[in-house]
Amino acid sequence: MIVEDLSNVSNNNFFAIIIGSGPAGICTALELERKRIKSLIIEAGDLVQNDEDLNYLNGKVVGDNYSDLKHSRLRQFGGSSGHWGGNCNPMLNENFNDWPISKKELKQYEKKARDVLNLKYKENFYYENFSNNLNTYNIIWSNVKFADKYFNHIKKSKYIYLALRCNLKNLDGNSKSIEGINCQSFDQNFKLKARFYVLSCGGIENSRILLWSKKLNNNLFDDRLPIGSYYMDHPYYSLGNGLIFYETFINHFKNNNIKNVPVLTCNGSLFISAKKMFLKNNDILNSGLYIWFKEIGEKNNIFKQVRCIAPNFIKNIYESLRVKKKYEFNLSVQQEQLAINSNRISLNNEKDPMGIPFSTIYWKKSKSEKKSARLISEELSKLFIDRDIGRISLNDYLYNDKDYDVVAGNHQLGGTRIGTYVNDSVVDKNLKVHDKNNLFINGSSVFRTGGHSHPTYTIVKLALRLGEHLS
Repeated sequence: MIVEDLSNVSNNNFFAIIIGSGPAGICTALELERKRIKSLIIEAGDLVQNDEDLNYLNGKVVGDNYSDLKHSRLRQFGGSSGHWGGNCNPMLNENFNDWPISKKELKQYEKKARDVLNLKYKENFYYENFSNNLNTYNIIWSNVKFADKYFNHIKKSKYIYLALRCNLKNLDGNSKSIEGINCQSFDQNFKLKARFYVLSCGGIENSRILLWSKKLNNNLFDDRLPIGSYYMDHPYYSLGNGLIFYETFINHFKNNNIKNVPVLTCNGSLFISAKKMFLKNNDILNSGLYIWFKEIGEKNNIFKQVRCIAPNFIKNIYESLRVKKKYEFNLSVQQEQLAINSNRISLNNEKDPMGIPFSTIYWKKSKSEKKSARLISEELSKLFIDRDIGRISLNDYLYNDKDYDVVAGNHQLGGTRIGTYVNDSVVDKNLKVHDKNNLFINGSSVFRTGGHSHPTYTIVKLALRLGEHLS
């Protein structure tokens, strides 16, 4: 049901008010709807973001180069899923080692998550042994745009109410519970109440709202809660280039009974990650190595590049008649970022049109990211040499102290992370804020570690789990 005027529902006895209409907020509302439980979603934007909305998305970044906060998020129904390309690969078991829940606890929500994301049941995620220390894996893509798929569903729903152009101003309450939310809709102020409140505003906005509400009422949250701390993203950057013998490359798959052999003439890609023991023994973060292939000729520049590091290998390509096809590849990485307290979200002195301070993101890469990418890519390079598959030329900055450019994945993780202890996390295993009996936080901000996978698939499962827990 679409709410045109909040005054018509301001006295409704809603079970839950969900703040934010991205994948997290929508999926929690859908799960409550299955139990015939009423919820109200409030969304600051409209169906489509307009130029005025950009005035609410400003912010500053201190540290390394990072995405423009104004353009890495969306203020509209469906949230930042409007930017999402559809990548759905799951997090690994070991990514949950430091969480108070396991991947196994989320497994029961996979069928519902596939329904939400229109994922085919015959198409499965896989991790296969590529070598003693490496796995090959796949990525499954969703075609869902949450705004397109769910607006009409919510419009017809008897249990999900949706108010667009409704700006949350702050949370109101005491040291034990939230007593209401103050919001503004079409220049009118409202105080809305429910039994439970679910903050689902995105990786940055969740922390921003908590920090602002605490600034207005210093007793609202326990001072020990690390609100805004341990902010993360998924750095993406180039590691180098290389080339392979096509026949020996394919034979590696056949000889090692690897079922999923890449068809280079079609998708031209291969995805590699490190195994659990390799990560543990080297004390490194996991990374997804993205290998993009293209067929080449002998005049291609990659020959000149690899000749410097492997002249005999290049000579073999020229002279051996057994090599009929050669492929160049670009090697990139999307990797887990170390969760450190100094990477955090805070408020700055500039304010949005509602008078709420914008966010400042303190974000820097650590030495762990570079070390992790280097060791995993070196392991792949050794395999290529040992099996005479090919050669990789890694970028110089992996071996010195020089800085390197990354593209942030716009996967804004952490800030209200999940955990057991109040001084180390903001929400418990059920996503409830530690010192509140009726406030829950939903979405990527609760991630304690990020792994190297895109977060949406895990966000959906966590949101479905939260809806079931509340019901």
